Amino acid sequence: MYFTSISTVALSLALCHTADAATASDWRGRSIYQVLTDRFARSDGSTSATCNTADRAYCGGSWAGIANNLDYIQGMGFDAVWISPVTRQVQGSTPDGSAYHGYWQQDLYELNSNFGTADDLKSLSSALHARGMVSQLHYPSRCHMCHAKTSASCMISEMG
Repeated sequence: MYFTSISTVALSLALCHTADAATASDWRGRSIYQVLTDRFARSDGSTSATCNTADRAYCGGSWAGIANNLDYIQGMGFDAVWISPVTRQVQGSTPDGSAYHGYWQQDLYELNSNFGTADDLKSLSSALHARGMVSQLHYPSRCHMCHAKTSASCMISEMG
């Protein structure tokens, strides 16, 4: 499996904006906090909402939830946040659970609405930058497309 990390410029390009990307040297000096978006923080601020992780289902974490907890992240000394993939995922439940983790991409041109809206993602980016922090997106390679094999068309497209 090959993974490619895309920094702030990817977030901007994905949302049809442009920005300066950090260089490899810039990233070496960063302290990066990695977040599995769905499992980190809910938009409503709830810390007691139930989530049975054994169900392998979405638990309600969101980009707004991350933005609401930047004091916590920055207070631990981090100056960069690496969030899980933002693209639209395989929908519904599969024999392997749902795609809450972000690694079963189905559409590279749409956002995962379970995590919020494009405006929520832009707000997270703006909030990070306002603090002198940066964002990094985890962008899985093509090998993760349709991982859960939920449709015949997906299987056929991967076979060739």
